[in-house]
Amino acid sequence: SKTAKLYTDLGLFTTDPKITSEVNEVFNYLTGTSLKIDYKKLLVSPINAKSTFMSKIYRAQKHALKGKKTYIFAKMNSLEDINIINALYEASAAGVKIDLVVRGFCSLRPGVKGLSESIRVISIIGRFLEHSRIFYFDEEGSESEYYIGSADWMHRNLHNRVEVIVPVSDPELKQTLDFHRVTCLEDLGQAWFCNSDGSYTPPKGKINLGSHEKLMGHYLSLEKK
Repeated sequence: SKTAKLYTDLGLFTTDPKITSEVNEVFNYLTGTSLKIDYKKLLVSPINAKSTFMSKIYRAQKHALKGKKTYIFAKMNSLEDINIINALYEASAAGVKIDLVVRGFCSLRPGVKGLSESIRVISIIGRFLEHSRIFYFDEEGSESEYYIGSADWMHRNLHNRVEVIVPVSDPELKQTLDFHRVTCLEDLGQAWFCNSDGSYTPPKGKINLGSHEKLMGHYLSLEKK
């Protein structure tokens, strides 16, 4: 109850048997009674989460090289997995636009000429502790994909812990995640922008309410309805 008053996070309630059956397998995995390695819906660390993320980044890179518009958005606590960072650099060099909202430390350097010119990194620091993870992949000619879950793009989260990431396919819920994503990217009140040398600077120009105030106002207005 104390954490709930401080952290911002996202969760999914679902009766989709394709998801719930795999959640059951995860609990069996934790007790040592499941050796399942062919998850179809869930991304589970240390089984298939990293390999799936890597394949989606490389897929975006491949499509960008063919001239298609491609976009990756990822929101997390920290980013330091070297394989994913290198994959993002390669995707950026191929023309993939990438936005990263990383609250804590970030080992990736954005905006480096010839390496990461199409990558932007934002850290949002405010009243609440940003804790939600959102992963979004959008490619011209394909349906956009959203995932939420518990794993950062860190070696420990992808290799040394059991973490779960779930796809969000309901159109209304995807619109909700769109709102969260855009709200974070438009934050000029609590956002700090990472420079190519690893330093951070506050937003320039007109300051707005910030994403925390905007999200609170939005959900309070829905509650009153």
